[in-house]
Amino acid sequence: MRSLFVFALCFVAGLSARASGQTETAGAHEITGQVRLGGQPAPAGVSVALQIVSGRFTEPSHEPVVVRTVTDSKGMFTFNHLETVGKNGGHEFFAVSAQSAGYGRAFQVIDLTLTARGEATLILQRETQKPEAGDGGLDAAASGSARRPANPQAQQALDRAQELLFRKHDPEASIDEFKKAVKSDPWYGPGYILLGLAYMQTQRWSDAQFAFTEASKVEPGNAQAFLGLGSALTEQHDYAGARKALEHSLELNPDSAEAHYELARTLGALGKWQEAEPHASRAMEINPDYAGPHALMGNIYLQQQNLAFALAEFREYLRLDPEGSLAPAVRQIIPEIEKAMAQEGDNKHP
Repeated sequence: MRSLFVFALCFVAGLSARASGQTETAGAHEITGQVRLGGQPAPAGVSVALQIVSGRFTEPSHEPVVVRTVTDSKGMFTFNHLETVGKNGGHEFFAVSAQSAGYGRAFQVIDLTLTARGEATLILQRETQKPEAGDGGLDAAASGSARRPANPQAQQALDRAQELLFRKHDPEASIDEFKKAVKSDPWYGPGYILLGLAYMQTQRWSDAQFAFTEASKVEPGNAQAFLGLGSALTEQHDYAGARKALEHSLELNPDSAEAHYELARTLGALGKWQEAEPHASRAMEINPDYAGPHALMGNIYLQQQNLAFALAEFREYLRLDPEGSLAPAVRQIIPEIEKAMAQEGDNKHP
């Protein structure tokens, strides 16, 4: 039994590689959501566009629109059968955007690389309204992320940086351009988030931490800024700091399955398995097709020496994500658990 639980601890540590791998999920891919004009649902007929982008922090400035739809009388919209869109069977980062006369454009990136379904809320602000710096809350975060840089120099640098990062896959070269963008418009929060992402891709964790921290200062209501900060701190094994950042990200967006999952992993690294359990459970509740939390929950049950429940969770992971990056490790640990359960059964019935 000792070797089994040592293996489980190593398995938990390997979960951090999840973000770089692309996985498969079962079921039709779909994004649903609502457009809101200020505080009210949008009327019927507001156009909503869908684009494929390269990452969760990517602004869809140049990518072609792959699908369009319109809102219903309650401001609701749906994009379905996304498994037929793109080159990866629907496993993409999708940017959903909307704009209406008299209102600024808003967008949200939905990550379907690990799940089959996602939700978006697009809050359009009147063009004459400008959120005050430091104004917290999800509405402020959404409107702040939707605005463009304040001057042409910042926009040009941002365009060059995104070209390098997402199309030429050269994060190192993009860093100087992102720096120019935020220097030219130091109040543009998404610029710092993209800079942090470039630093993460070059494994410059402390620099990424600085960039995400600046983003959180400029847009204190931006949950993604604190999610990025928590990820950067995790890579530096500052689990206490990561926990604080991720908890704040969840205060801003309590229904983020990814933030719940990341916090559960962080708590597990701190040895706080009992505290990790409700966050892993919540991640599965928010996104039933999200495979990763099932693997994490399997490890939590192993820590509790509940082999039957651990086995069920690992099997569920494989059902949802049979070709995922964790699948080889899960397939390796399942026979070990089955063997241990058989030995326990033999000991109970000599």
